[in-house]
Amino acid sequence: MKDTGAERRNHARERTHLDVRIIKDQKKISGIIEYLSFGGAFISVEKTFLRDSIVTVEFDIPGEIASFKGNARIVWVHKDRAIGVQFLDLPSSEKIKLENVLLIK
Repeated sequence: MKDTGAERRNHARERTHLDVRIIKDQKKISGIIEYLSFGGAFISVEKTFLRDSIVTVEFDIPGEIASFKGNARIVWVHKDRAIGVQFLDLPSSEKIKLENVLLIK
């Protein structure tokens, strides 16, 4: 049986297609959030990141005035094509924004 990672997840994932900005060392890298949950995201990106790096994830939410912005840890890297991030200590304002985008689905 192939390990899909679902057994390790604490939150259900939703399929999305959101433009995202990943900020590391004052550099902004663009990508696409393919899957999103309250705990983190799967992001297609053409940039190498080191596992366990801390980055800022920022993306616009349809219907919201302010963008989502939160810190995240890189939990896995897939050969310069995708990364998995885990959100870290999100303030309640950002948790509400995540709820809004996940409830739209």
